[in-house]
Amino acid sequence: EDLRGAIGDGGGLPVLIKLLTKDAWCGPDYAVQGVCLLTLARCAGEAVADGRLILRMRNGEKCLADRNGEEKVRLKIVELGGLRPIVELLKSPDLDVAGKAAFLLACLALDSPVRLAIHILGGVECLLALMKVEDKVVVNNASLCLSQILQHVEAKDELYRLHGMKVLLDQGVGSDSVDVQENSARAVAYAIETEGNLKDLRRQMGIDRLIEMLAALPSSTREPNDRVRQSACFALAVSAFDEECRTEIRMKQGLRALSTCLNTEDSRVQEEALMALANCAYDMPCKQTIGSLGGMRAAIGLLSNPEQPVVANACVFISRLLFDKVSGDDFIEEEGPQQMLEVLQSYTKQYKAYVAQQEKLSSEQPLADGEPVLEMPDLRLGRSILLACKSCAEQGNVREQPLMSAPGGFYDNMMVTFRHTDEVVSGMSCQALCNAAFDDGGRTMLLEKDAIKEFVRCLMYKDVETQLAAARAIGNFAMDSVGRKKVKSDGAMPPLVKQLQAKDENGKDAIEPRRAAIQAIGKCASDRDSAVELCDIGALSQLLTLMDTHWKQLGQAAEDAVERLLAKSQSAKLWLRGELDYEDMTDDGWFDMGLGKPYTSRQVLQQEKVGTDREVLLADGNADEKLKEMLTLMKEKALELGLNEDVADKRDEQSTQIKRDVVRMMATTISDCMGGPIAYEQYNDFGYATDIQRCKETRKSNVVWIGDIRKGVCRHRAFTFKYACDKILPYLCRLERSKIDRGLHVGHAWNCIKFYGDNDVEGKQRTYTLDLMHNVGEMYENGTDVNPQDEWVPLYQRKDIYAQMML
Repeated sequence: EDLRGAIGDGGGLPVLIKLLTKDAWCGPDYAVQGVCLLTLARCAGEAVADGRLILRMRNGEKCLADRNGEEKVRLKIVELGGLRPIVELLKSPDLDVAGKAAFLLACLALDSPVRLAIHILGGVECLLALMKVEDKVVVNNASLCLSQILQHVEAKDELYRLHGMKVLLDQGVGSDSVDVQENSARAVAYAIETEGNLKDLRRQMGIDRLIEMLAALPSSTREPNDRVRQSACFALAVSAFDEECRTEIRMKQGLRALSTCLNTEDSRVQEEALMALANCAYDMPCKQTIGSLGGMRAAIGLLSNPEQPVVANACVFISRLLFDKVSGDDFIEEEGPQQMLEVLQSYTKQYKAYVAQQEKLSSEQPLADGEPVLEMPDLRLGRSILLACKSCAEQGNVREQPLMSAPGGFYDNMMVTFRHTDEVVSGMSCQALCNAAFDDGGRTMLLEKDAIKEFVRCLMYKDVETQLAAARAIGNFAMDSVGRKKVKSDGAMPPLVKQLQAKDENGKDAIEPRRAAIQAIGKCASDRDSAVELCDIGALSQLLTLMDTHWKQLGQAAEDAVERLLAKSQSAKLWLRGELDYEDMTDDGWFDMGLGKPYTSRQVLQQEKVGTDREVLLADGNADEKLKEMLTLMKEKALELGLNEDVADKRDEQSTQIKRDVVRMMATTISDCMGGPIAYEQYNDFGYATDIQRCKETRKSNVVWIGDIRKGVCRHRAFTFKYACDKILPYLCRLERSKIDRGLHVGHAWNCIKFYGDNDVEGKQRTYTLDLMHNVGEMYENGTDVNPQDEWVPLYQRKDIYAQMML
């Protein structure tokens, strides 16, 4: 290490690089070049070029060779322009020099920019040429270097252009040198990440050769080698991302060979074989074949392996295999849930210890003597464990296991990882716990653990699957009234509405999370208070926009959610549809904001400055004492007229007549409170606008309380009658509003009344338009197929254009 520092700091690197060029003072001396290349390789960390260490870096473990300053040396060599002369030496007539140059490039090519630079300098073509020589050491160094450079996408494309896959398979994989086979298989693995090289692999019978390298079939005559097996498994794992390759692996007994590799004692082989099988398990035929070969039993056994990468890949493998019937049964029979729980418990125990120590350190408390400083538990292991837990939670027969919801079981431990500082681990926990909220027992347990707030936090994550799971979980909580109240009290609805504009990590529209959010909003809207709040915070406006989107799955879900919101929020329905049907029951806090404005919450409307625009009508019997007195008076008079619960439910003539009398009484009471009857010709002189302005000034708001109005016109009276009738004679009154948005009759509204049992000769229900303005209490029949419409109906409803012109 000291010598390496002396060479770097003392100016030795420029000298060594100079000696590699034709301009060296000693000339192009092969012996000198060889020594310089070897010296530079050792300075740059020749251990880095060990293929097994490269693979370990890929799995997230630190490379030991990076600890002694080699990174600075590698950077310095590149900065001094050393790559060009080194690549040039790949063409040296002296194979020893060319081989050492390839080895040095392998030591340097740990970073993407360096790999790209070597490719631009023509390194790929030179290395393929070296693969064809007879010297096995040179071929090995060339294959080692290719396994590094081919991690860059442009180098992969260059290999395809040069038909390099054939060279790697013939001269590399087909070599009788174990080292060459190992490095070549790894180079193949990186190369086939592009489609062209993958097709070349299949054309050159590469899958057959890789399976043969495993030496795991009864027909194989090859001597097994763990290093070769490891690289071959890695290459097969990459190829298995392609559907055709998966089929070929299955048809050529590759799954049997990979399953055999699970029984080896080498943990690195087990690790890569597990990943290859996991990738093959994307296909159902492969799942079934692996299950019949005992793959699930082998994976469960590997959960107790002391090597974390093996356990991690075993968890990934189990997560994909669980959806096969045979494997799912094996998982339960072989006590897989218990084994998986032990792995999860071990991880959460380490994490809790780490968190406790970090809290201790943050509060400046000293550690006990001999107490080690703990590191964050391996994130990849945590993610893999939770991926398996997610699959367990999605499988009904596994989710029903007592270990899932038992104290100290899966759900308890996943709540610990749910609060993990790593977004991926936390997100995987969210996905795993999402289905728990679907079951009554799991939903209750999660509510007790205050899980809704954690799901709300996950709505903001960038990962689409996590967003989707969080929205679904909140929707599952909203399936019952207890859960809906908790969703509301925990402040979940504003983030849920925000999720209607969900984006993925690339800033593109995330369709499925949006749809899940829409469905969750629809479930939350089953409660009136929640529906009102959702409309107030913008859910209705956004859903109306999504109804017109070109994504059908969003449009249909949005339409259903809008209907659910309108069923509970009569203020929103009146704003959108301009009518409330007989079944739409109003309640305290109901308001009418009129036409032509975006839907706005009552709180915002009350804060607006007083103006001359159309008023907002508010019916709130709790706050409005005058309205409360009016309603009390009408209830007392209704009792005097004979109305009670029994009469309200009956449909005979006597009961119907009592209801008619009550309607007339209510109409008269409202009319008297709002200025009395008005003749058509006196409409202009009524002076209601001045009174409405007075009401605004009284409350310092554009929101007018119904009880304050002394002179009210049709819209004020119809609004009040609907509210009062829903309290006294529910389900008998309908409110309609015209589309008139200008002039004297802006926002004109009227009520329609019906009495159950009041039918025409054909049995069709009669309905009546109630006069609240002129002949107060009169009910004009709207007409049926048998009975004609009363002539006063179009006049009162302002549907007669000539009547409007006359007025």
